[in-house]
Amino acid sequence: MTRVFGQLFADERDGYLIVKPSKAFFGCSKHEKQFDVIQGSIDFDLQPTPPRIQYLVAFKDRGDFTRPEFNLRWVIPAIESFDITPGANNTPEDTSASTPRASVYERVQLKRVAGELSESLSEKQTLENQLSAAEARVQSLEAELRAFKRSTDLVLTERDKTIAILNEQHEPVVRTVYLEKPVPPEALNERIKRLEQENLRLIELNSEYYKSVVDLYQLQLDKARNSPQALPAEAQTSPQKRLLRKLLGK
Repeated sequence: MTRVFGQLFADERDGYLIVKPSKAFFGCSKHEKQFDVIQGSIDFDLQPTPPRIQYLVAFKDRGDFTRPEFNLRWVIPAIESFDITPGANNTPEDTSASTPRASVYERVQLKRVAGELSESLSEKQTLENQLSAAEARVQSLEAELRAFKRSTDLVLTERDKTIAILNEQHEPVVRTVYLEKPVPPEALNERIKRLEQENLRLIELNSEYYKSVVDLYQLQLDKARNSPQALPAEAQTSPQKRLLRKLLGK
């Protein structure tokens, strides 16, 4: 990592510095990074840029949420620190004579750490890609859900309109008929009830009378059928019989 520091703005402004590589490279993703600018000065770490790759740099005031405009291009060398102050000397000093060479063990450990770091960065990039794909999928599903909701609301609205039209066309005709029935007074109702009861009693008595008459005639017929009839005296001495007796000398 290279430390990037210095007085970037002479007017000592405050804000944010947006930095992103022109192309993703090993150890650095393509996403933007945001660093604080305090009184025109910056101080943060960046990966040295490989050949033909640059950092795109833009400045934004605090509270500015518009899309950044990248007006600067930085090439960061592979040195310990890099001063971006205008006129600063960034020539690295020759320290090969005073710096001892790393041992074989240190080089092996450094290579192992570098490999683990490379694997971690690769996994991080994979996770970021999966996260981006998941976010895109979520946005697509949300768009489909909104479209489905709009279509559902439209169908329900059309259904309600159709039902309202059908109800208006087939609305039943209600006709009110007023029927007047005279209601007799209570005394007249009582008299009518007594007359009906008396009429029923007379009908029953009449039935009993006719039944008695029929029984009487039946008894007379039975008696006449069972006993011989005797002629009355007037029938035995009729004028014809008396004349016949005189003629015969009796």
